[in-house]
Amino acid sequence: MIHTLAIANYRSLRQIIMPLGNLTVVTGPNGSGKSNLYKALRLLAESASGNLINALAQDGGLESSLWAGPETIA
Repeated sequence: MIHTLAIANYRSLRQIIMPLGNLTVVTGPNGSGKSNLYKALRLLAESASGNLINALAQDGGLESSLWAGPETIA
């Protein structure tokens, strides 16, 4: 079981360190990064099963997986 999820510079997620339990519910307003959190978990699972290249290709390539937010955060 994964106990902590850490994501940095993935799409709109600048830096997240999130403890996980048996059931973790993610909520938030539209545009807050919930889908990108799910996509990061999916990419991690694909990587563990040896399908990272295919998963990145389906996701739009490496460029689309990099930080897509503003250069500086106010």
